[in-house]
Amino acid sequence: MGSRSKLRGTRINIKWEQEWDKIYKIQGEVQSDVLPTVRVAMDVFKKYGCKSVMDLGCGTGRHSIYLAQQGFKVYATDISETGLAITKLKAEKLNLDNIEFKKHDMRDIVFETNSFDRVLCVWTTGHGSLEDSRRNVSEIYRVLKPSGVVVIDYVSKDDENYGKGVEIGKDTFINNVEGEENIPHHYSTIDELKELYSNFSHVNITPINYHFFDNNQKKHTIKAFVVISIK
Repeated sequence: MGSRSKLRGTRINIKWEQEWDKIYKIQGEVQSDVLPTVRVAMDVFKKYGCKSVMDLGCGTGRHSIYLAQQGFKVYATDISETGLAITKLKAEKLNLDNIEFKKHDMRDIVFETNSFDRVLCVWTTGHGSLEDSRRNVSEIYRVLKPSGVVVIDYVSKDDENYGKGVEIGKDTFINNVEGEENIPHHYSTIDELKELYSNFSHVNITPINYHFFDNNQKKHTIKAFVVISIK
């Protein structure tokens, strides 16, 4: 499981949100393959006649581009200006004019209450603390319309990186994921997720293993949960 240091109760003053601009400037498009979760989400959205989706924490836009190509009106949002710029450039090259871009913190979404039928948020919520996740879920609930659906995922405590690095809060570590050393990573349980989504009318939580290759063609696996919730 790797070495584990505990610093609970110690404040770590790291502007970790700013790290994404550095990562994207150095690495460019970190991942390009569409995740299976997003393909499932696309089918769910289409089944219920959804026309527009907010891709919350879009990164460099692989899923925003995919959803736009499927005919959705997409709102690509992220805290990183560099990530949004990369996404916008890709959309322009593909002549996609059904994507709007907005920079904001996922814990403080700039859109009005009851704005969206659907929200997609993948490979994003494991970054930060449990409190960050609480604020994020509260904001997603706020911007969803009644009966709106969110498809979102969380890294599991069963993941191989759990326990590595420095523990700065309950199940939250820094310096435990290669390439994201200054970014905190929180690891969840099913019971924790049930509590986070207790305000929603329906919640489905499914374990999933993500398999992917990094830029050096090294294979990785992330153990996670996919949450599909209806407001």
